[in-house]
Amino acid sequence: MSKRKADLLDDLSIKAAKPKDKQFTLRDGNGLFLLVHPNGSKYFQLRTTLHGKAKLIQLGIYPKLTLSDARTMAREKSKLVKVDQVDPVLIRKKEKHNKASDADSTFQKVAEDWLQIKSRELTLTSHKKIQQTFTANVYGMLGKYPIKDIDNIMVRNCLLVMQKRGALELMRQTREWLKALFDFAYSDKLILVNPIPKKDIRLESPVRKGYPYLKNMKDAGILLRNLAKYRGDFEVAACVYLQLNFAQRPSELRRAKWAEFDLDNAIWTLPLERSKTRKHMTNPHTIMLSKQALAALIELKAYTGHSEYVFASRIKDKELSEATIRKCFRNTFTEYKVVPHGCRHFFSTQANESGLFRSDAIETFISHKDKDQTRKIYNQASYDNERREIAQWWSDQLDLARNKTN
Repeated sequence: MSKRKADLLDDLSIKAAKPKDKQFTLRDGNGLFLLVHPNGSKYFQLRTTLHGKAKLIQLGIYPKLTLSDARTMAREKSKLVKVDQVDPVLIRKKEKHNKASDADSTFQKVAEDWLQIKSRELTLTSHKKIQQTFTANVYGMLGKYPIKDIDNIMVRNCLLVMQKRGALELMRQTREWLKALFDFAYSDKLILVNPIPKKDIRLESPVRKGYPYLKNMKDAGILLRNLAKYRGDFEVAACVYLQLNFAQRPSELRRAKWAEFDLDNAIWTLPLERSKTRKHMTNPHTIMLSKQALAALIELKAYTGHSEYVFASRIKDKELSEATIRKCFRNTFTEYKVVPHGCRHFFSTQANESGLFRSDAIETFISHKDKDQTRKIYNQASYDNERREIAQWWSDQLDLARNKTN
């Protein structure tokens, strides 16, 4: 028997190898050997050279890795090193790193990171809505996958579930949020390309509808007269009354705090962090108070002045809920459906049709962002005097409507 064959291991000799005080090796040839530790564990290893330097490659533990499989693996690793000039140890380290990176870059983890950053510019309501939508509709289907492995088909299948149940507007919003999320992942070099195309014709487009609003001043008068007879909490009625007068975003009004109001100078200053359009703003939005609005606030302070919130809930120290205000609108105006946000549309229509004020001042009054980015940079006018005139004119118009009974 040749020396080459005499040196080959077999299962009997491996099993018979007893541990010693120090580790020792049993050679199998072609650089493959078995390392026996003092604790009795046995490891297959391969010695080879790459670019003139010795390399030691770990193959596996015996008997989980059999002698036959170890020899096959040793041949494959030797070919990588000697023929392809590739370092298997480095490859393994990269694979291990990529696996750990994938675990840290699942869709859900990246989404949570994105939401954390977006909280700087989103209102609390918008942030919560995205978070709840992802939890209810997205994480279950996409959350566990590495974000780099998610393609448009996976995203589409997730959105189709929403489409099938008729939630078309929410589906549209979710797709926009996902596009922004993948843009974020791209900027962090977690993906090579945003997988969501500009348009996907397999997804239905929702029919966009505006918020239901009052049709005319006569109907505004009906609502105000009914509001005067409202039997619910005074702060609820006050919120509805001021929603009509201010024409600001309902969530911004409901969450208003007394510290934001300067009643001596009749100004409400909405903090940037609470403004929906704060990423387009450099200064806080100010709302001028008409005489009627100021009187309503002074009267309201007797009810809720003990709380930080202007429209405090009586159950706990928190603002009134959106549902409570919507219910008051339904109860005080039953002719057709109107919602708090519709007060903005109603005011804008009436103010523009009056022809008394510049459209820029009206848009600034309701804190609409300027769609012309270049113009927005140069036009920093706040129209304070004209907005104060508008505020007083609008409250006077509402008084006239309330007092006109025919």
